[in-house]
Amino acid sequence: MNLIPAFRARLQQINAEILQSPIPHLAAEMAQTTQRLRMEYGDISRGSGDQHSIATAVIDYLNTQQLSTYRDIKRVCFGLSSQYGIPLTRIIEHDVLFPKLLNEVERLQSEPRPFRRCFQGLLKAYFRYPGQQTTHAIGHENWLVLRDFLAKHCKALKQQKPVLEWTQALYEHRNLLADNPCHVYGSAMLTGDQSVVEMLKTRLGIDDDTWVMEELVLAQVQAATKLQDEEFKVQLLPLVQLLERHSGLITRGLALLLKRYEACAEHSDLPSLREVALREWKSPWLEANKPLWHAQIGVAATNMVSLWLKKRSIQDFFELLQADGQADRQRMEFWLKYAEAIDDIWLALGLNSLYNNKPDYSRIRRNMSGRYMALEGGTYNQDNAFLMRIGGYVFIEFGKQNNACHVFRADNLPFKFGQKSVLGTQDGLKNKFHPGHCETLTHSEGWQWKFANFLRAYAHAAPSDDKPIVVSASARHTTHTTSRSIPPTESSSQPVSTQQSATFDIGHVLAFCKERKLKVEDHRSHGGAIWIRISETHEVSAILKSLGFRYKTGKGWWQT
Repeated sequence: MNLIPAFRARLQQINAEILQSPIPHLAAEMAQTTQRLRMEYGDISRGSGDQHSIATAVIDYLNTQQLSTYRDIKRVCFGLSSQYGIPLTRIIEHDVLFPKLLNEVERLQSEPRPFRRCFQGLLKAYFRYPGQQTTHAIGHENWLVLRDFLAKHCKALKQQKPVLEWTQALYEHRNLLADNPCHVYGSAMLTGDQSVVEMLKTRLGIDDDTWVMEELVLAQVQAATKLQDEEFKVQLLPLVQLLERHSGLITRGLALLLKRYEACAEHSDLPSLREVALREWKSPWLEANKPLWHAQIGVAATNMVSLWLKKRSIQDFFELLQADGQADRQRMEFWLKYAEAIDDIWLALGLNSLYNNKPDYSRIRRNMSGRYMALEGGTYNQDNAFLMRIGGYVFIEFGKQNNACHVFRADNLPFKFGQKSVLGTQDGLKNKFHPGHCETLTHSEGWQWKFANFLRAYAHAAPSDDKPIVVSASARHTTHTTSRSIPPTESSSQPVSTQQSATFDIGHVLAFCKERKLKVEDHRSHGGAIWIRISETHEVSAILKSLGFRYKTGKGWWQT
């Protein structure tokens, strides 16, 4: 009998029987096996168990100051940064229990798996506790100790068998256990590469509510500050928007951006940056706020923002706060040239502006917090006043365009800055009979030249670009009238060489003198000088002096 055919037939029979039976479903069993492997070797995404067990272990440790079993140690490690007990307490902020816990964990080094599980709990606590920003002194110090502990054992943990993904990842990214932990990721993230975020989440189990995610944002700001000026400016707006979504980083991020922007060769007003800074730190004009500004960004950057605020206030007044609702571009453009010379700005707001809740009005009041008063008297509900201190004088402009600019000595005013309200009448801001009132400057044709002359002669202020004030030909013959003569101040008696020289066309000066019927002799065609034959005490002498003319006793003012 041939056995081979019989053997072949039997195999066919067995195969047929197996195919007739259903194939067992192994998915559940494979999942259980995977879970057992993770339990055996550890998974960075796992916790230590239920939160109730963690809370019980931490509270017991707070009460007894003893850790009886490995499970107690492990659970306290996972609950290290959370608050438990009465009063609420964090172990990481405890000066006795925290170092004692680290000692207990270190004793477990001879048992790789228990040590690794406790290390996981400590690592999660390290990522979750805001150690760099906390104001708790012990908590901050313990967090630094914990960081050193994790860094010390990081390499040894990587070398343990079996090789685990999270221990390898931690060693590769051990920069997270050092100062400036996320700076290495900044440049890539700034270009739009966000892969590091997913990597840290999946490989190291870092959650969205940890300080690591905030440091990743700050790393982008730091990377941007190292770029060239133009490249940096391109990144400014996106970074400001990014910081606004992370309120805990506003102060640190803004400080970096503002200091870097001030270092740019050109740093004109950036509204988004200005408004966020003002919202966070309030007005840099208020003495109470200056220490905060100086501490965060230094004097130079603070002055930069102050200048932005001055220019924005000038624009707001002459564009939005005009009584007739029509922007006064001439006055706005004139005063913008003097923004750097303005030492202080106040607003006097009529009822319409004082209680108007439209966004622009709310923003103006917010930006000028502590720097505005109510404007009262007569029909001033619809008007506003703009008060500027320049040198030793206060210049007061009104919203209504038919009002003159009134000038007072800063040390002799008919009101006090900071009072709740001020009169806009002849008993207040227009009080010509007040001993401190020294000039009424009207806005008739050619007014810019008259204003500029006064500012240069008495306040020693010049346009920021120091360019001539352009006026029409007819304006050159406009008479400069004053409400009263202004006694020379200590500063106006300085030698001509210490004053700012004039940049006005000499033709303007000659036309001005001709209109005033002043005797003028022009000997320039013969190599001589221009002489204006008036005394040193004449009412226009101060103007001539500010324009670079010199006085010779008995002969008058001259210039070559």
